[in-house]
Amino acid sequence: MSSDLVAGLIVAILIIPQAIGYGLLAKLPPSVALASCIFPLIAYAFFGRSHALAVGPVAIISLMTGDALASLPTELIISGAQLLALQVALVLGTLRLFNLGNLVHFIGHPVVKGFTSAAAVVIISKQIPLMLNANLLDGQIPTLSVTAFSIIAIALLILLKKLPQAFISKLGPLAVVMLGGVLVYALPQSMKTIELGSDPTPFTMTFYLPWDHFSALLPNAILIALIGFLESTSVAKTLAKQRKENIHANQELLGLTAANAMAGLFQGYPVAGGFGRTMVNDQSGATSPLAGVFTAIFVGLFLVLGLSLLGYIPMAALGAIVTLAVWPLIDLKPIYSKWRVHPKENSTWLITFVLVLWQGVEIGILSGVVLSIFFLLRSAAKPHIAIIGRIPGTAHFRNIKRHKVETFDNLLAIRIDEGLHFANVEAIDTFIEDSLSTYPDIQHLLIVCSAVNIMDGDGIELLQTWHDKLLTQGKQLHLAEVKGPVMDDLEIRGFINDLKPGQVFLSTHEAFESLGRATTA
Repeated sequence: MSSDLVAGLIVAILIIPQAIGYGLLAKLPPSVALASCIFPLIAYAFFGRSHALAVGPVAIISLMTGDALASLPTELIISGAQLLALQVALVLGTLRLFNLGNLVHFIGHPVVKGFTSAAAVVIISKQIPLMLNANLLDGQIPTLSVTAFSIIAIALLILLKKLPQAFISKLGPLAVVMLGGVLVYALPQSMKTIELGSDPTPFTMTFYLPWDHFSALLPNAILIALIGFLESTSVAKTLAKQRKENIHANQELLGLTAANAMAGLFQGYPVAGGFGRTMVNDQSGATSPLAGVFTAIFVGLFLVLGLSLLGYIPMAALGAIVTLAVWPLIDLKPIYSKWRVHPKENSTWLITFVLVLWQGVEIGILSGVVLSIFFLLRSAAKPHIAIIGRIPGTAHFRNIKRHKVETFDNLLAIRIDEGLHFANVEAIDTFIEDSLSTYPDIQHLLIVCSAVNIMDGDGIELLQTWHDKLLTQGKQLHLAEVKGPVMDDLEIRGFINDLKPGQVFLSTHEAFESLGRATTA
């Protein structure tokens, strides 16, 4: 417990200024950002399983929250954020109810990387005016004192992070905030500080929410839920792999559902597991989700006893903290590397990256997902198919174009390295047609199904068609290495009985021994 207590304190020191900065991204006051660091952490401790996942406000989700709330009237922003958190909990809870945790993986890695890189660029661009006390696009001139402080703050954050002493290296945000407080006291006219907003009431449950905006916010909530869950599980699995632990996606869904529900009920906004804070939590000695409870207690004490101190934190300090926090998310390598090796992945990354910057988060992610599905369907429609033969003296079979193999003058063996379904039956039909034209004297056509995991009605119909064609030519169709579930479908649909006098062989080797007359290819 003592190690969890220490980890909770260290993460609290980090999360307070960081959460306030993320709250600015979401266009929410510090009280709401800090409220999101209390009950959600406690809820996750009860229902989540990752020993060190640090749940709370994160940069990407905060940016998406701000975009989602942009259409609401100013007086509804805070209550709208609560409603959005409840909707995120509803989406995650629905996924958990139907055991759909793996659904999130439809958002592929290139989409996630493109989105996070673009979002990080957007986030940093929003911090630059804070660190300069000027908007360069409007022709404003940076304030010298604020700019100098921002440069010093960034340098201090980088320097402290590189120190070998574990505890001191985590104190960068606190050091920057304290330095900023001194400058605010010394130069009160030069340094713009945080606006505290309304008095916080995070310990009071409320249901007075803008329910009439429910349908308008729901699409954003769905995206936030998926991205938040993907980010959280990715972090949790990274830690679990290091410690040789198991992370169950559906259990994490339950933990994040509870966390977001508490954020919605107690004056917060959507939360997820943050990578940086989680690493700090783990390195600080967290052994269980109890560390999150201690973090929540320390944040709650600060919210009650120390909120007035926020008036001494300059906006430039928050800008520097957020900038350094999200900088590692920018990965531009797909722009200039491995296009010949990964053209599909890099194209998906680039489309997602550009459209997130140009058209916004929703359009960018949706476009990336659609492009990923397009590439997937195109790949499925053009499966790898090979004519195979036996390596002499073995029971191994390989592509005749790649290896010196033994074939048979009366047998043609075709291996399909993909499921047999509606998307690829035309390509497979064409390949069989061309192959039989090349080898017109064969008596047996053997379809090797070792890589066929699914076979739908169109696929079975294709086999039936070729069975009938070959019979009219005095030839026979055979199958080999049919997987159990596929065999069940074939039997239920009556194809196994219709296949006679063709056979289903347990192995390709057995088929060659039974049907073939040897020659060499």
